Amino acid sequence: MPSIIITLCFLVVSNGISQVISWDPSNFTFNPGDSYELVWQDEFENVGPSKAIIDGKPAYSPNPQNWAHVTGTSAGSRLSNFTDSIYNSYVQNDQLTIVAMNEGYQTAMLTSVDLQEFTFGVFAAKIKLPFGVGIWPAWWMWGHDHETGLNWPTVGEIDILEMYGGTKVPKYNDACSHATIHWNNESNTMNPVNNKAIGTMWQTPDNSSLHNHSLVYWTEWTSTNITIGVNEFVYFNINTTLPESINPVWAFTGKWPFRLILDISINSMPPPDNTTVWPQKMIVDWVKVYQKKTKLL
Repeated sequence: MPSIIITLCFLVVSNGISQVISWDPSNFTFNPGDSYELVWQDEFENVGPSKAIIDGKPAYSPNPQNWAHVTGTSAGSRLSNFTDSIYNSYVQNDQLTIVAMNEGYQTAMLTSVDLQEFTFGVFAAKIKLPFGVGIWPAWWMWGHDHETGLNWPTVGEIDILEMYGGTKVPKYNDACSHATIHWNNESNTMNPVNNKAIGTMWQTPDNSSLHNHSLVYWTEWTSTNITIGVNEFVYFNINTTLPESINPVWAFTGKWPFRLILDISINSMPPPDNTTVWPQKMIVDWVKVYQKKTKLL
């Protein structure tokens, strides 16, 4: 499990109940532990020529050696119109910005498929999230079986972060991060298929919006476990043998690598309403991948 520097929360105790009255993650530093080394990162430096002027400054495409665009709609988010427009995803000020727009629900999904794929490790990204009803940002991983062509959910999915925007629904709001894994609970082939999912959520200690903070959302994936956390908080851990499954599970055993994905989707349950503020931005400071150090002979 990653070793991390702890950010302090101040507590008031009244009638035996502790209540967080202050939470300042601004000084948090992520450290995956001494057994890990950095093997890949994108700190979103400018690459190639400027593609547009946005907010008065040059904007650049995401590094094509690291990221490709998913375009069109997806089964999970039929309202979203994913584009490769520079206005929906660009690099500026050493940050990646993904923008969701009201017009046609244009937004962006970036994937590292066939570019940067990894088997096991610690995967972390520092992100400031969007907010509001119908806004559905995610930082996740999807298995890529190059040899037999297996697809989702058989290849597995690790949702390091999902947020279902808004303020009206408990546990599904701007203050809550969700961690989930998906696999095929019926077969290690595509016949039959049953999407099995296990997940949980984490809420900011002071119930503040995730949009108010730039936080590190991370997972540690090993041959036996998946652990997910936000900054110093660990809130999801599961043994990937998944004894509650009806069959042995291949998805997380290292038979194939996983790609990285960053996106803002537009949710249909509920969809945006007249309270949703546009445009919405997901701002990523960096993405880093760590793997176990190679032992010296």
